[in-house]
Amino acid sequence: MRKFIERTAVALGMLVAVAGVDAATSPAQAATCWGDWCSGQDPQAAGCSADAYTTASARIPGTYAYVELRWSPSCKTNWARVPAAWGTSYPWQLRAYQCKTGYNQSGVVASSADYSWTRMIYSPTLGVRAEWNGQPGSVGTACA
Repeated sequence: MRKFIERTAVALGMLVAVAGVDAATSPAQAATCWGDWCSGQDPQAAGCSADAYTTASARIPGTYAYVELRWSPSCKTNWARVPAAWGTSYPWQLRAYQCKTGYNQSGVVASSADYSWTRMIYSPTLGVRAEWNGQPGSVGTACA
């Protein structure tokens, strides 16, 4: 009986170790694109949102809502996002804009229960800004 318990404990330990390795590597494996191949793609569908964070934000005038500029270190891309209520009601008013070239991704590509977002722009060195262009007032983030 004791050998059975020891073998079971070893087997469970190995299972936990393997599961831990998979969990630790899954964010890097989640992205289906990298760099310029990500431009024009949905950051959520491509897996680039897994490690993303907000680099700049600006409050939409007259509201408590913010337009945010997102950055994915693994994909080297930016995109704009707003609360879902704004993005689903006014999808054409959201834009990610590359400051020096004018290249942009306009309109909402997808929404979740919480947010709506644009397609991605590959831009590891050129500044990008997130913009809300419309009612109740237009605003943009700093070029980050």
